Amino acid sequence: MAPAAEGRRRAKRVTDPLDDRVKAQLRGDEYRLGGYVSSGSEHEGAGELSGFIDGIFFSDEEEEDAAAGGVGSGEGGDEKVGSDAEEGWPQLSAGSTAAIVRDLLKPAVAGDPFRRELAAQVAELVERLAPLRPNRAAFRRALMGSLRESGYDAGICKARWESRGGASAGNYEYIDVLRPSSSTTPQRYLVDVEFAGEFEIARPSPEYERVAAQLPRVYVGRPEEMKRLLRLLADAAKRSLQSREMHIPPWRKGRYMQAKWLGAYRRTTNLTPAGSTAAPASHPSFTAGRDVKCRLVGFDAAPRLAVLPAATRAR
Repeated sequence: MAPAAEGRRRAKRVTDPLDDRVKAQLRGDEYRLGGYVSSGSEHEGAGELSGFIDGIFFSDEEEEDAAAGGVGSGEGGDEKVGSDAEEGWPQLSAGSTAAIVRDLLKPAVAGDPFRRELAAQVAELVERLAPLRPNRAAFRRALMGSLRESGYDAGICKARWESRGGASAGNYEYIDVLRPSSSTTPQRYLVDVEFAGEFEIARPSPEYERVAAQLPRVYVGRPEEMKRLLRLLADAAKRSLQSREMHIPPWRKGRYMQAKWLGAYRRTTNLTPAGSTAAPASHPSFTAGRDVKCRLVGFDAAPRLAVLPAATRAR
């Protein structure tokens, strides 16, 4: 055997159940990003996740950077699923990934009472507004307005991004809620009313189905939790597609997911979409024309995102 081959270390697959300490390390419980300003000024999240998390879940980011620089497939093209995880890092089994995803989505009750109360309020409003679900845009705005009626600083976040680094251009909308803080930066919470549906993939493996089964239809959580969750889901989807010998389409890449929830966005609290001929509903919680640009950097090696006048989302 050649010396180079002898020295190669293959990734180790974790198959045994993980204890609480290891799960906490994988989730990055000891890491917390700083608060986020979403008042209309540009801002960035502070803090970093461990290199351990980076190595396991988004080891393909370097490959995408190489492709963007002219190596490999062209911009916007399909990417063949990689073979092994980064050398020296274990590759999680589906059971371990599903358990960590479940723990991220169901944190300790005492850990974040505001999130618990917000999630309960969102669940109640979603049920009440269910007849509006067929029209996603109207449903989202009705939910945002109802949250504001309930006293929450909620807004519609509209993300748009250019095609860059192998990820296609697109746009996405979700709700965020700002929690007042004693510091100058309020804590931001993301609310997505069709979260689980965004992770449906073609011909999912049984292992991926176990992971996807943990995802709620309605997501309520903080950006730093979303960041960890996307890393887990990107890794699980990659392994599923690899098992089916399929390519990763541009809109299933980690960069595309980053842009949807953690990239540049425009925040508005208007009751009606911009350019609508309908008269805005009267509501004491709304200020006409309140529409601000924000930037949220939370991913390592995230592409530089630009707000566009208009874009059509690729599905």
